[in-house]
Amino acid sequence: MPVWTDFLHLTAFQAVLLWCVLALVALFILVRQPRTLVISNGDKGRLEISRHALHRLVETCCEQLKGVASARATITRRKGKFETIIHLRVRPNAKLDAIQGYLTQEVGDIYRQNLGIDAVGRVEIKVVGVAPEATSF
Repeated sequence: MPVWTDFLHLTAFQAVLLWCVLALVALFILVRQPRTLVISNGDKGRLEISRHALHRLVETCCEQLKGVASARATITRRKGKFETIIHLRVRPNAKLDAIQGYLTQEVGDIYRQNLGIDAVGRVEIKVVGVAPEATSF
């Protein structure tokens, strides 16, 4: 018998396992977040921003602060609101409470003013490391 017909002779366990794998793949495809976010869609055209560009926009805003060495942003949409998690590596002299207040306000302004999105959710800031002080000449 040819090899391609071997799947017809599956045991019950193998058949259930195959169906579970196919169901998980289908579920993953359906639940996956889209690559782009539609900002506006009207008669004159459509405006989209990629998830990567949105992440970089927030990260660049964070990295402009003096006490922040590097940033990584993760943005998800939950219950119609955009929730932002920012992982920061900070400098030893960073004022964390001031950074948190500024970034919360600034990320909200990016969503509202730059992108026209009013559904702003939580902005969580997590410090994941401390970088050495920047050397300047």
